[in-house]
Amino acid sequence: MTGWRIAGRVVQAASAAALAGACVLSARQVARVHEGWALDALGWAALLMVVQVAAMAAGWGALGHGWWTEVGRGAAVRSFVAGWAARYVPGPPTGPAGKLVVLRTSGMPAERVVAMLWVDQAAQLAAAVAVPSLLALSAAEGPWRWLAPAGTVAAGAIMVLATRPRLVRRLSRWPGRGLTPGTAPAPAATWTAFAAYLLGGLLAAAAFHVTAVVVSPWPVGRWDDAMLAFSVASLAGFLTPFAPSGAGVRETVIVALSGGELGATEALTVAVVARATAVAVDGALLAGYWLTVRLPTGRFARARRATASNRRW
Repeated sequence: MTGWRIAGRVVQAASAAALAGACVLSARQVARVHEGWALDALGWAALLMVVQVAAMAAGWGALGHGWWTEVGRGAAVRSFVAGWAARYVPGPPTGPAGKLVVLRTSGMPAERVVAMLWVDQAAQLAAAVAVPSLLALSAAEGPWRWLAPAGTVAAGAIMVLATRPRLVRRLSRWPGRGLTPGTAPAPAATWTAFAAYLLGGLLAAAAFHVTAVVVSPWPVGRWDDAMLAFSVASLAGFLTPFAPSGAGVRETVIVALSGGELGATEALTVAVVARATAVAVDGALLAGYWLTVRLPTGRFARARRATASNRRW
């Protein structure tokens, strides 16, 4: 076993242990104090997360604008769903792998798929850096003052690199294949995807603030601090390999950043309830997609094949 695989297993085990411990501690806290919660208000957090998923899907759709005619809009939707679900699988970045499998099996050329995935990850990273940078603008003092200018420059640099077709084509070399002009997504499409991902990051942070207000004494008016803590934690989870959807990493950073204000137990409860709400929303959306799109489509396809095989000429 290589050192990279060993490091990956260690990170997976640490993330799983941290998440399991967080669940146990927060469950005890929930059992003790949940009577005072306005649990119906968590529906607003869930609604914000639904809109966040829609924004992320819109960003992916914009990135492939003009290319979906090669494989069909259905492949675009299936690839996003596969990538969104694969985020929860432990290992190296599995979200891009899910998109890769669907688009390749749908017939899209390999160099275009790889180029799209490079640009997609760059746009997501730039948005993950830009969200806390924007939120840090409201921090007039403290250690976050440096984040706004530094993060803005970093996000802009990532996007400049992501919109350079020649660089993207060089990064997207596929063994045995030559790269043709037009392989990289158009810069306008890349910036549109970035804007959608930025909106998605802000919506997820707003959903976290709602959760914090519902399940802890966090003040309603301090939305900027709550959203900033969540966005920094999300960036840490995004950058950590092998942690499925940043599990364990995001919760640890949230506790570190807000534990001084709320106390470690309260902060851990907020982090785990936010994670549970997000997982429930993702599960409901994936189940709804399967029941309303994939399952009926599969049945109709089987019925058409059965009809064709039984047809007598």
